[in-house]
Amino acid sequence: MKRIFVVVATLGAILGASDTMAGKVNMPREGNYAFDFCPIGQAKTFANGDKLFHMQYDLNALLRANSAGGAFDRMGARCLGLFTNINGKMAEVGMCELTDLDGDKWWMDYRGNPEGTGGTYNSAAGTGKYDGMVLHGEYRLDNNWGSPSKEVAFLGCNPNKGTYKLK
Repeated sequence: MKRIFVVVATLGAILGASDTMAGKVNMPREGNYAFDFCPIGQAKTFANGDKLFHMQYDLNALLRANSAGGAFDRMGARCLGLFTNINGKMAEVGMCELTDLDGDKWWMDYRGNPEGTGGTYNSAAGTGKYDGMVLHGEYRLDNNWGSPSKEVAFLGCNPNKGTYKLK
């Protein structure tokens, strides 16, 4: 009887671990989240001194939850956006497609604040576990950005936080 219990317990542990090793995403149905959004991207720009700057960008990013394994940890993102600064008046708008390790996706519709220091976003749509998700978040642009080469316009990480509720 003890052998059967040990075999069943071991099999259960192996099956449970295989979901984790395969990248299965199990997150609570709702809650708060915090992650770093770490993009690397390319951009096309117009500039005229400090009076005019316009950037159209295409980036890829990795999300790292502030607590390993937390909501949205290790998701990949692809974003398309615009950033403009005309005589000190800044505007940013864009959309990101985020994909988790299971292949489920959600789309983020974001808007920058007038100061150019961050902004807010909502979930626009989703597939799989994110279908019908309600999410409200905010991001802050830290000054830890760089441009390592002509092929890479920028890279860095932005802290994000917010709330979500899965359907």
